[in-house]
Amino acid sequence: MPKFAQASEEATAFLRQQTGSTQLECYTYIDPMYTDESFFIVKTSNKVIHVSFAEITHDKSSYSSLLQGLYKAIYE
Repeated sequence: MPKFAQASEEATAFLRQQTGSTQLECYTYIDPMYTDESFFIVKTSNKVIHVSFAEITHDKSSYSSLLQGLYKAIYE
C-alpha cells in the first residue's frame, strides 16, 4: 500500500525559522499504528530529503521535540 505524505505547515514553519530558507517545504506521513513507518519529506530548492521517525532522537510525547530532532538529523 503506498504511503502519501501531507504538507505540514507546522514543520515547514519550524524548519524555515531554523534555516532562514523560504524555499523549503516539509511533508509528513504519520502512521499511528506503526510509528516506525512514519516519515518526513523535506524539499529544498535543490534536493529532497527523506527522514524516518525511527532515525530521529526525540521525546515521543512531544511534537516539538520531533521537529527539533528532524532539524538535527538533517543539518547537524
